[in-house]
Amino acid sequence: MRKKHGIWAMVLPWGLTIAWLGISLVGSANEAWPGRQAPKTAAIKIIANPKAPRPPAGKPYSLVFTEDLSIGVREGDENYMFGNQVFVNTDKDGNFYITDWDRRTIRKYDPQGKHLLNIGRPGQGPGEFQNIWRPEFDHEGNLYVSDYAAHKIIYFDSAGRFLRQILLPSDIEHALLNSRGFFVGRRTIEEESPSGSKLMYVFGLFDGKFKITAEFQRTVFNPEEPSGSGEERMVNLVAGLLSYGAFKPEVHYLVGPDDLIWFGYPETYEIRVYAPDGRLDRVIRRDYDPRPVTEKDKERFCKEDAELLLNRPRLRALKNKIYGRIQFPKYKAAYASFALMENGGLAVIIEKADNGDTVFDLFDKDGRYIAHFQAPVPPEGLFFNNGKAYAIKTEDGYKFVKRYRLEIEQTPPP
Repeated sequence: MRKKHGIWAMVLPWGLTIAWLGISLVGSANEAWPGRQAPKTAAIKIIANPKAPRPPAGKPYSLVFTEDLSIGVREGDENYMFGNQVFVNTDKDGNFYITDWDRRTIRKYDPQGKHLLNIGRPGQGPGEFQNIWRPEFDHEGNLYVSDYAAHKIIYFDSAGRFLRQILLPSDIEHALLNSRGFFVGRRTIEEESPSGSKLMYVFGLFDGKFKITAEFQRTVFNPEEPSGSGEERMVNLVAGLLSYGAFKPEVHYLVGPDDLIWFGYPETYEIRVYAPDGRLDRVIRRDYDPRPVTEKDKERFCKEDAELLLNRPRLRALKNKIYGRIQFPKYKAAYASFALMENGGLAVIIEKADNGDTVFDLFDKDGRYIAHFQAPVPPEGLFFNNGKAYAIKTEDGYKFVKRYRLEIEQTPPP
């Protein structure tokens, strides 16, 4: 039975919402779900990789990142100041499109980082935003962005002029468009069971009418009702939400320029590649040793991930109690996310190192594991385009969009 409201879908006291928390609430991937599976084929290729890289011709690779542009200021011109949540993409000419979630607008900058114009504004009308995420481009080069609060996808031309919008079903989120007019996304269904409410997340390929044509993953979020009342209930509620977000596997997917769908659920080290019609084409795997969650990891999670939420005035006094009740898993996810490289390779982001670097695994275009290294580049929003790398860096609480020159380094083995 479809349920419209529940403890985890409601607007929490003091204006806290699950979306605002910035946590991916995904649970077990094993519960059965009556959905259509991706079309089966006998031609699925499995690329199995060992724990250690296998570089070609005895020459391991690493990526060298050299910062060559930074957009953002701590104080001054508001066109260069960003809020707490920032998303970025670039077009084929190297122009930047930066979504500022807090200000509900998209800012366009030229390749030298000069502000050109703002696209959209807060509101509910055509070309106006309520809750927007990463800007994307369709196969014609038009800009589009999903507004999950307003349940629509909004299109603009390169000059920022509103073109059209597509209304989304209220249960479809995180939709990426391919050149056929199909969407890769997530359908969320809340169900009531004897033990309480639970959320079912179905990831897959949807047609233009949002009917699922291939299912990639099903996950379940089945929370417990927080105990207590008043302040005690709030402590348990927020600690529970943070516990579900701490070092848990998070579904990550991309649509490549060739319409291939790259899909990962890092409960294990596996990335699946689907054809444009949703047929499973190949699977990239790597053997690995599980990485334990350390005390340093826990401290960093509280400082970097939970601190933003708990700095809200009414939660500040409860911070220590909440920290003490966060339940951390024994091991981290196999990896955090991944990015497609323009040469067909795959850069898998394992985690953020203690010194702030990003730890990478690098795979070639055939899915062969060729390098493991870390580099002084932030993992947030990392992607590759126009022969460059781009990412979002937080410095003293301020957001900056960075661009890096990129080199592939070959060194002989020691």
